[in-house]
Amino acid sequence: MKIGVKIVVPILFLIQSLWGLKIEPFPKSGNLVDIFNTNCLQMTQSQQLLKAYIMKGLGSSFGNPSESLKIAIPAYEKRAVKIADYFKSRLQEPSAKKAFDDAFTLWRESRKLLEEKPTPENALVIKENFSRMIPLLLKGSGPIAKKTDGLELLSLTGMLCRGPMQISIDYLLKIWGADMPGYEEEMTKIIKDFHTHLETLKANRLNDEKSLKLLRDASNGFRYFEMMYNAKSTFVPSLLSHKADQNFQIIREIKSIYRQKVEAEKK
Repeated sequence: MKIGVKIVVPILFLIQSLWGLKIEPFPKSGNLVDIFNTNCLQMTQSQQLLKAYIMKGLGSSFGNPSESLKIAIPAYEKRAVKIADYFKSRLQEPSAKKAFDDAFTLWRESRKLLEEKPTPENALVIKENFSRMIPLLLKGSGPIAKKTDGLELLSLTGMLCRGPMQISIDYLLKIWGADMPGYEEEMTKIIKDFHTHLETLKANRLNDEKSLKLLRDASNGFRYFEMMYNAKSTFVPSLLSHKADQNFQIIREIKSIYRQKVEAEKK
């Protein structure tokens, strides 16, 4: 089903400011849960950066990707440095400390490309770098997460959030003409992983009525991406980008509920 541009686009321009790329500062007075959550944001918002880069390459003005990237890139790096310093000062494991260093190396390589004129080839390099960077950020915070009950659930919400982002990125790259020989296999895996993570989160002890409703909202929203993947017609990139950011906001609300409950249990 092809979505009518005349109907959708005016609405999108009214709401795009609600879902745009915004890198919040490092929480200076934050506790461990806050910093861990911010590290999860680094993983998810790397995907937002790449999505904005691709939207810029596609010539889309939705979300003002060019200006958003100018502001977000240095803010992302500044926050990354502070997160790494926070964890490295508390970690005993050399491999976990090195994981943050390796992640930052991949980020700096990607930053150079993000600041250049977008090309499908460079987008694929950034995508690969970020796919290697995210597990490193998980590895770096892993030893502390295992010692603090509830943090791994916060990490899982990030995985749920990244699914629609990754689908959007792959779909937009294909529209852009990028060479993606493993497209079908990757899409199938992302969809399968989303449902696996969703079922795990539905069954966790931190849920309440509100979080369960939000999980249902996330599940319902994900149907759009599954429909898009199976459709024969091309979907409007601006709507796709908005849908991914909308999911990001839903998952952030869920994560906020979980975070509050984890902090309450620590008292």
